[in-house]
Amino acid sequence: MSTHPVSSRWGLLALFAPLLAQAQAHPDAATPTPWAGADIVDARPSSVRLQPQPGSDTVQIAFGQPRHCRLEARPTDSEAAPLRYDVTGSSGGRYCNQWVPGRITLDTAASPVRLLLRSGAREVTVPLWSVGQGLATDTLNPTLAGRWITTVQASDGADVDMAVQLVGRDPGDTGSSLVYASPRNCRLPLRFEGNAADGAWFAVLPGNGGAICDRLVGRWLVVQARGEGIAVRIDPANGECAPGCLLARAKH
Repeated sequence: MSTHPVSSRWGLLALFAPLLAQAQAHPDAATPTPWAGADIVDARPSSVRLQPQPGSDTVQIAFGQPRHCRLEARPTDSEAAPLRYDVTGSSGGRYCNQWVPGRITLDTAASPVRLLLRSGAREVTVPLWSVGQGLATDTLNPTLAGRWITTVQASDGADVDMAVQLVGRDPGDTGSSLVYASPRNCRLPLRFEGNAADGAWFAVLPGNGGAICDRLVGRWLVVQARGEGIAVRIDPANGECAPGCLLARAKH
């Protein structure tokens, strides 16, 4: 049985160490990039995310409220810009179903990057950016991030504590929430949909139940900086926070 002296093994490690360091510092340039953007639907911003699927060459295109659907697509034979994908499936819903069959083109050489979705004579173009690289006008204002609190009055006159937690950066980011304390005791996840002239728009998603929270699902929270606090309104209006609630930053 042959053996290698310790000095030889260390010599091999020394030889390959620079290559290993370079591989870690410079990931494979072909690694798929997630993209984010927003377009306007019914005069409101609506998020669009193109997300590569782990362990697969397919991508998923997720559309925000009010579309709430996803497309699956597989790349064609070209890896050069523009990237082209064949739409292979839909999660359902009228909006996504209309693009099957269809073709997606991602023009990464354009500025801004453009997503073109086409099926027959129907087409739509959405500007995108690499997640984390969007302009300040396209992403969530960092001054809005944090936990904000106020007290609203229930229909029976009782005071109810309300808290809004805002996180994330790009359209399609989740993790934000709207929480009501007792006696409502319910929580609603929020998804950042994009910015408009009247503020940052968040889609209200299904939460942990409760009549009050259930009535907010499918609506939007519109958030605007107001002095040292924020102003929040619900769209379409339902009587809560009308014309708007003022929230202060939580101290802890």
